[in-house]
Amino acid sequence: MHSPLLQIEKSIVKLSLTELLWLIERLTRRVRELVTNELPADNIVIEGRLPTQATLDEAIEFYQTDKCSLAKAADLAGITRWELQDVLYERGTPVEIYGPDSVAEMDARLEEMEYEGLLC
Repeated sequence: MHSPLLQIEKSIVKLSLTELLWLIERLTRRVRELVTNELPADNIVIEGRLPTQATLDEAIEFYQTDKCSLAKAADLAGITRWELQDVLYERGTPVEIYGPDSVAEMDARLEEMEYEGLLC
């Protein structure tokens, strides 16, 4: 009998880079929803839970008060993380980005994953 995790691992190996990146984004979004205990559908913050949508100013306030990440704030406002970064930059708010600093670093990570057999 195979474990579900082993079956998932075998399936992931067969994914294209685009499919893998899509899957990672979907899983990341789901984990964030679980961590923030997102409410199903209203704009009221109750007991530290975040709404499913917010105005741009509300989303920025959530981000600035560390109630959510930059990506989550952008999602709440219905814009991309990069669009929110631009708005914050225009308003003079510094944005700390964690992760690869450059395209070259991202390419290096992809090459490592290919070498390790994690990508097709």
